[in-house]
Amino acid sequence: MTEISNIQLYSYQAECGDAFRIRYIGNDNKAHNIFVDSGYERTYRHILQTEIEAISKANEFIDLWVVSHIHDDHIGGIIKYIKAIKDEEISDIVKEWYYNPPRNYIPLKWQNPISSASSIDQGDFLFDYLYQMRKILPFDVVNELEELDFFGLKIEILSPSVENLQKLRDKYKKNIPLERSEYNDVSSAKSSSSNDYNIPLSSFNLDNIKEDKSEENGSSISILATYKDSKILFLADSHPSVITSCLKKKGYSNKKPLKCDYVIVSHHGSEGNNSSDLYSLIKCNNYIFSTNGEKHNLPNKSVFAQILKNPHRDIKEQYSIYFLYNTDILNDIFRIDGEEVYDKWDFKTHLSDNKMFILMK
Repeated sequence: MTEISNIQLYSYQAECGDAFRIRYIGNDNKAHNIFVDSGYERTYRHILQTEIEAISKANEFIDLWVVSHIHDDHIGGIIKYIKAIKDEEISDIVKEWYYNPPRNYIPLKWQNPISSASSIDQGDFLFDYLYQMRKILPFDVVNELEELDFFGLKIEILSPSVENLQKLRDKYKKNIPLERSEYNDVSSAKSSSSNDYNIPLSSFNLDNIKEDKSEENGSSISILATYKDSKILFLADSHPSVITSCLKKKGYSNKKPLKCDYVIVSHHGSEGNNSSDLYSLIKCNNYIFSTNGEKHNLPNKSVFAQILKNPHRDIKEQYSIYFLYNTDILNDIFRIDGEEVYDKWDFKTHLSDNKMFILMK
């Protein structure tokens, strides 16, 4: 591809995981790339490897790779990328990384050699590589940072808070194994035994939803990317109360909402990571759910209710729901509601059969 529009959002199929890329023309008139997460290791093998090779062949770089947190559905592809570098299969084309190490490594006198990568945790592996390459940031990526500028694309950090990041590091003060997948441990975000697709959209009570308590999810780096008049909100697996509090501090309210072009819905559509209060502060017509519907019974239908039935929504504006897969499960979410549900709540769904969904500006 020799010519691109000013900005493109690439949404990659990562099963029940996140892997996104922004490609844009910077204020230096050059093409730039920002990646957000990377899905699983197999996401790299199946999709990202080819994408990164194409970037390299075009003499471009990955200007920034945001690693939201340590769960393998977000960090796994990055681990495979680094292994390929260490095996001398490719060169590292990432200029800068946003990653919050899950431990206070210096007090722990971190000395684990990386020669046997499979023997240590993914979050430790990434830290060790970035430390060796002197690419560890001298500061934490938290929502108290000032707005950052990458050749005309501005990034605001909305999560984590200082407190939530400290909770993660308190959990891993001792050199215990990092949680690789939240579903291997006890978490309030743990999937239920069945989905909620048999409940009509109109029947959801949104007042008694409990927020996720996972320290790992709570440490998620969530960003608002702004390019000229375009805004994309990446929520990762963040806690909605943290995002809501941050937006309110920035002056947003249900009367003065944050206007976005796209929202990547938190935690693949888990109800514990989304809330009506959050979506009351956001004015957006396009919502992306990064899941195939085949793991952990995500997305929860209650999240669609939070968005579509939000009391502060302008029902005259049609909403679009984007799924990165086209599966029977995703096609069944609104089956019980009948075809009239799309007119009643004024929305449409888009499903993809391709490995990546490119949304262009």
